[in-house]
Amino acid sequence: MNEKEFFDAFEAERWNFTFMDEADTTKPVQQVGIVAVFHLVDAYLPFRRKNIAEAFTIYNNYFGEKLVAGYREDIGMKIIPYGRNEFLDCIKYIETIGSNDAVEFKWMSRSSFELVSDYMFGVYSPEGWYEKIHGSLTKIRIYLPIDELRNGGRLRLEEMLADLCRLLRPLHGSAGFAIQECHTWEDFQHIEYETAWAYRGVDVCIPSDNKTWREGYTNLNWYTFIAHHWLAKLGTPQELKAQLDDERIAVIPYEWGSMIRAGDWPQLGKTDINPKPELYVKVNEAIKTLRVEDIGSLHYGSVGGEVRFNKRTSNLWLRRFDSPSPVTTDDPVTPTGDPATVKGEARGFLRVASGTPCPWPGVWLCDEVEHLGPQTIAHGVPMPEIDGRKVTWRLHKAL
Repeated sequence: MNEKEFFDAFEAERWNFTFMDEADTTKPVQQVGIVAVFHLVDAYLPFRRKNIAEAFTIYNNYFGEKLVAGYREDIGMKIIPYGRNEFLDCIKYIETIGSNDAVEFKWMSRSSFELVSDYMFGVYSPEGWYEKIHGSLTKIRIYLPIDELRNGGRLRLEEMLADLCRLLRPLHGSAGFAIQECHTWEDFQHIEYETAWAYRGVDVCIPSDNKTWREGYTNLNWYTFIAHHWLAKLGTPQELKAQLDDERIAVIPYEWGSMIRAGDWPQLGKTDINPKPELYVKVNEAIKTLRVEDIGSLHYGSVGGEVRFNKRTSNLWLRRFDSPSPVTTDDPVTPTGDPATVKGEARGFLRVASGTPCPWPGVWLCDEVEHLGPQTIAHGVPMPEIDGRKVTWRLHKAL
């Protein structure tokens, strides 16, 4: 894919994932663009807060002229204009606030909480005591329009991402196509849900997290950032390159980790055309053992009946680039054909562990919890846990 083909493909789909304000249809409330997200631990420490200030300075040097307004939590949740003085005040705020105080701010290219910005730099870094007790992470998100990739912009983006990773030392993170949200994003979660399933290469980078995100990465995209002590679990850098086995995939090291770039351009992954972009699948297969096991729910509950991400669909989404998992049997020979047609003692019972996408729709039994009784499970749905623990499910009857 060359530059023209990339932008033509995006423009052909743009209005399928750009949503305007009901009161003013010229102003967007949700859209797709370039999003980078960085998940940090121990970022309440003074030297880590200084790193955040330096990272913001880098973004400001690139795109500060695009920012017009925003807010800082320490002076109230109100929109204020952005300029040189506000930039300097924000740097001072980040560097001097105590480690037992949170850092929260967002600077945007639109002066509104209700509209989405093309450019944005946002930070939420919890208090040190809160992180120690609740295990929350610091999250930094940046937004860019795809036009920033034109005319050599890809190389500038990669240079900026490498500098940000070097400073921020993310435990994990990513950059590429993702849904860009307005500040009042909760109002549009049902639209985000529809876009995410319609375009599998478009990531979901919500402003919140949970403590399980310390246990594995949550975002896989065009660029995926992983800390070195996690990557070491996969073997040497040479072994990782051998497993990726594709010269189109680049592994770009920095001092504290590596960025894995899946090809020259980000992929939309439109469901009815290319739901599993080849290089995203290859990266996923190589590093998925580092993935968080349970991402939790990406959205809140619904009181109006609209469909949003819940815990089950969030974990399905997390596994959207997985290849079909092998199943085990009671017999040394794997059964073939339709399980419904296999009779009597000749049947090799399909057994699948919790968390594995259901390989066959049917009625399943859990031998470890006999009182539970038969459970009807649809194809592709993750096999459930029981009381928070993993169990093995046996296919009783195929449907």
